Parts: sequence; C-alpha cells; structure tokens
Amino acid sequence: MRAAWRRLRSRRWTALLIDAALIVAVMLGVHAWQTRDLPVDEPAPETVLALLDGSGLAAATRPGQAGIVYFFAPWCFYCKTSIGNLDAIAADGAAWGTAVALGYDSADEVRAFVEDTGIRMPVLMGTPQTAADWSIRAFPTYYVVDAEGRISSRSVGYSTWLGMRMRAWMAR
Repeated sequence: MRAAWRRLRSRRWTALLIDAALIVAVMLGVHAWQTRDLPVDEPAPETVLALLDGSGLAAATRPGQAGIVYFFAPWCFYCKTSIGNLDAIAADGAAWGTAVALGYDSADEVRAFVEDTGIRMPVLMGTPQTAADWSIRAFPTYYVVDAEGRISSRSVGYSTWLGMRMRAWMAR
C-alpha cells in the first residue's frame, strides 16, 4: 500500500513539474512574440514631452540613472492594474519611473486615469511620433533604460512589481 502511495505521489509531482514547465515555456514564448519588434541594447530615443500637469517639458529618461519608461493608454485595463507596480518602485527609490500617455482623446481622460490609479510619478503626454520612436504597438509597453541611456529590457502587457523591480535592478 505504501509503495502504491509513493508511486502515485511521485506521478503527481512529475505531472505538476511538467505542467509548470509547460506554463513557463508558453509564457516565455508569448513574451518573445510580443517583444519581437521592440528594440533592445540600443540607445533609448531622446524624448522630451509636455507634462500632464502643464508645468512644462520633461525628458522621458534620466541620464546617469537606470529606470523605467512606461507607455500606457487610459482606456487600457492592464495599464490600470500594473502601473501601480511601477509607481511603488519609483516611490521607494529603487529606480525612477516615467509614465507616458498614448492613445488618449484628451488630457482630461489622462487626468482621470491618474486619479483612478493614484500614481505619483510624472506623466508625460505622448504623441503619435513618440509611439513610432519607441515602437509602441500595444499597451502597456515598458522599457528599462540603464544608466548609460541604453534599453536593457522591454516588456508588453501586465508586469508584476517583482518583475519590474528585478529588471530595473539588473539595469544598474
């Protein structure tokens, strides 16, 4: 009886490991497909845009510091659920974070998004040219920029706090 139980338990663990490996493989495949046309290991585009609050212009990146440039659309569900992860990373000083609004109809729509999410990081008002410069085709898309101003990593879709933090840490 014990031997049968051990075999059954062993099969369960084997099946669980195979399932986990399959899930990881599918996730990596989807990520590779989503980011296939996004630049990496290239200089980040020099981008200066108007701030949402109207106080002037700001650069999307910060020379000499590693951080994340996060592109979002105010109507995007996944943007609303993941932008708080970046805001938390920026707030605790792990990396700077800049949010760039794209795909919006008005500044009021972007302001409502900021109010709904409660983010505190700077929000820049992107343009169609910004989307073209950064190869944005889906939301959210974010780039990790290293201290030398080069794109070290990129991702499309929802990202966890840990995933963003690890990518930003690796860019240092």
